Amino acid sequence: MRNPLLLLLLLATACGGSDDLAGPTHADVGGAWRITFANMSGSGATCNSSTGNLTLTHSGATGFTGSYGPLTLSCTDGVDSFSGTFQGTVVNGTVNQNTVAFDLDTQDVHQTGTVSGATMSGSAQWDVNAPGGGSFTLNGNWSAEKQ
Repeated sequence: MRNPLLLLLLLATACGGSDDLAGPTHADVGGAWRITFANMSGSGATCNSSTGNLTLTHSGATGFTGSYGPLTLSCTDGVDSFSGTFQGTVVNGTVNQNTVAFDLDTQDVHQTGTVSGATMSGSAQWDVNAPGGGSFTLNGNWSAEKQ
């Protein structure tokens, strides 16, 4: 047999290896989700969010974009409490098999996690600009359920 490509295809078929040629499958994150952020803490503040909308659209085989919110984030520093509502755009979304990563508006508000069926969850790291100047980092968890 002189055609090496034909030989490889015959070997793959004979060994039951044709699935290896298809490559990995990636979780389907497209659609409507409900997302919550919990135990976001840093620099003496602790924050939790209400449950809000998350709408994702695939862009290419492993990318996605979308929108989120409105979400209300309620925080306390042990002395004062404050809250704010936010919404915006999901950017830099990637899915690699069952692993996801995405940002809310900017790379400074970054989420990573895993997808399992109709749920996603993981960790969040937000680099936040303080109202009076300066900045701090909030680290915590997020979870989402497909609608």
